[in-house]
Order: sequence, then structure tokens, then C-alpha cells
Amino acid sequence: MAARSRFPRLLGMLSLLLSHSAALKPAGIRGRRAVLGAAAFGLLRQPALASTAADLLGKGSAERCESGEGEACERLAGGNEYVRALQERSRRNKQKNADKVWDQTVMQLSYDEYFATLDRNLVLQPNGKYAVLSQQDYAKMRKAGQIKPGGIDRLLVDLEPASKSE
Repeated sequence: MAARSRFPRLLGMLSLLLSHSAALKPAGIRGRRAVLGAAAFGLLRQPALASTAADLLGKGSAERCESGEGEACERLAGGNEYVRALQERSRRNKQKNADKVWDQTVMQLSYDEYFATLDRNLVLQPNGKYAVLSQQDYAKMRKAGQIKPGGIDRLLVDLEPASKSE
């Protein structure tokens, strides 16, 4: 319903842009297709919603039960002990689930392929952070058995020695 009410407004805005396309020529936008492309880019551009690992999983609230957290969990459980047990398990596994979602995101966004175009290899360190290795370092470490290959290559040793506390 909301899309229908926006559609005539969108057409009106595009027609206004097309009728004033001469005003956009100094900005380097020439032709109807360029004007439409610029308008579509400006109207459809959205900020990234989950740009960090911390932002991937939602936070519980009065309306939503997320990972077993939030005011809504008790209401949604409705006194059912099995549902409460599942919510508790979700709370306990929240970090593990977040890490899994983050790894899936890294794989789906093909970060490893991006770094491969730069002659680098993306590996997951034991501390849960990613590192980028040169092809030479990657080959040496893999030959030494320090990398477990897979969907996400995992480093079996720390890159940096642990700092000693004094």
C-alpha cells in the first residue's frame, strides 16, 4: 500500500529531474539515462545495517525477543517451560551464534575473493579476528600445518605472541 502512494510521487520527482536536466549538466550529469541513474542512486541508497559483528544480531526489546533477551521473551513464552528453556539456551549460545553469522557474512560477501585479487589470503585467527597474509606467508604456514583450509581458512597458531603481563 505504501509503495503505491510513493510511486506517483517518485514519478513526479523523476519527471521534474528530467525537465530540468539542463541544470544538472554543469555537475557532469548528461542525458536522460544519467539523470535517471543519479536519481535512482540517490533515492535507493541505504546505509549498511550490519557493518560490524556487534550489529549482526538484534537486541531484545518490549516487542521482540532476540537471542533469548528482551522484555518480550517472558510474554512470548506464555508460561511454557520448554520455550523458556529454548530462550535460555539462546542466551547461553548468543556469542557462538553471532560468530557463526559473522563467518557466514564474511563468506557470502566474498571477502576472501577480494583479497585474492590483491594476492593476499584471508584467515581466521584463534582469537576470532581475521588476518590477511601474503601468498608466501600463507604457503609457508600451510605447508607447516599451521593453517586448516576450509570455507574459511583457520589459523591454528597466533600471529602475534601473547604480551607478558608484568
